[in-house]
Amino acid sequence: MLYYGFAVHLPSASNPLGLGMGRRLRGAVCAQIFKSAGRGMSVGRGAYFGDGSHVTIGAQSCIGINARLYGPGDISIGDGVLMSPEVAIVTGNHRFDDPGVPIQGQGREINPVVIEDFVWIGMRAIILPGVRIGRSSVIGAGAVVAGDIPPYSVAVGVPARVIKKRNAAQLSAHDQPM
Repeated sequence: MLYYGFAVHLPSASNPLGLGMGRRLRGAVCAQIFKSAGRGMSVGRGAYFGDGSHVTIGAQSCIGINARLYGPGDISIGDGVLMSPEVAIVTGNHRFDDPGVPIQGQGREINPVVIEDFVWIGMRAIILPGVRIGRSSVIGAGAVVAGDIPPYSVAVGVPARVIKKRNAAQLSAHDQPM
């Protein structure tokens, strides 16, 4: 209740009067309700994640403004992950195998989402159930990620496709936790 009643409404880091305090306070509150929270993680204004018990977030990672993390499946966010505003991560989906049965009567499939270290997820990207995004990858704005993305990749589009690889040797010296 403390998060949704108070902390979710604190000013964003870009608010000149907020001085980043809202993001830090939201992070402190969320550290108490998430399954696990690393040092220096932060949560943007208006982010939604249910009761938070399905979220693990690493050090120096941030959940973007108005992001939506839908359980009940586990969502694991590594260290140094940057999540832009309005990203949606979904771990559950309705089954629809039998056209003779209403969809709401067919149950749900729950699959965890894993976002490895040092990933950047662009604005309004959607991450679907069961996806793993590899280390140091970049997901373009508006992408719909329906399958795994290998480490050191740049993926864009609907559905998201890898369009290039990042230079892993060059990155390895720089993508250490802060």
